[in-house]
Amino acid sequence: MWLERFIIRRAEKRFRPYRIQAELVKQEMATDYQKHLPEITTVYRQATHWHGTGRYRHERMKDSGDRENRSTVSDILVGIVESGGLHPYKDPWIDSGGKTVSLATVRMLSRTFARIHANEHSTFVYELGSIKFWLRLYFFLFSVWLCTDRRARSMVARSFFQGSFFRDIQIWESAIRRPDKRKTVTVLNGFQKQIQVSDIEGNYPILFGIVAETKDLVETTLIARKVERRSLKPITMQQFTHIEVPLQNVVETEKILKDNGITLTVIPLEFGDMYLANQPLDKLAYS
Repeated sequence: MWLERFIIRRAEKRFRPYRIQAELVKQEMATDYQKHLPEITTVYRQATHWHGTGRYRHERMKDSGDRENRSTVSDILVGIVESGGLHPYKDPWIDSGGKTVSLATVRMLSRTFARIHANEHSTFVYELGSIKFWLRLYFFLFSVWLCTDRRARSMVARSFFQGSFFRDIQIWESAIRRPDKRKTVTVLNGFQKQIQVSDIEGNYPILFGIVAETKDLVETTLIARKVERRSLKPITMQQFTHIEVPLQNVVETEKILKDNGITLTVIPLEFGDMYLANQPLDKLAYS
């Protein structure tokens, strides 16, 4: 589609500096990067799908009359490890037969979602595109896909005008950042100068590579089917090819896995980004 290609060409101009920076960082960290390179090559070849999340999230407390303390912080990674994998949940925007696990067909979509979970003061050795870059790119791509699909437009319109639409968004966002009337969070501020990410101290992005059989998956909303599938079944630890976390969090993540008797490759998120830095932008985003 010509409009899709036009968006990618325009985005490529803003993306080029990240490609150049990747080569510089590879040289600066050559020893560490080369050590992980065989693992990255292997697990990227194995992974068929991806799931992005964060280390922590706010959990809404039930039966609490104190509005200022109506949430607590839970450890997502420990929860996944102790429960044996990713478990289906009810998504108010997806009509896919019940509770599902969200799986991206491209790494960068899950990586973008995982990045939203990073603490607002986090720094990274390298990122293949800023969070603002990817949020804007997916906004434009999803808009194009929406305009070319009548059924998708009808479905989105119904979702937008249902009474719970904005409440559902707020509930989703409040898992990352406690509600603050002075600030708009994540999906609603992709065009602001400063993207609001997680306010949880020590939070960091986590990306899972996954092997999933296509026959076990269902399609999502029409505008997202190029980049996402859903599993009605849990995704077990045995289906994980590896975990990616920021370089500074690799050691603590390995310890959590080891303490729970789990053997799984842990790769620095930044090295995964560097590995893919020369890939065509359309392939990174949705192909």
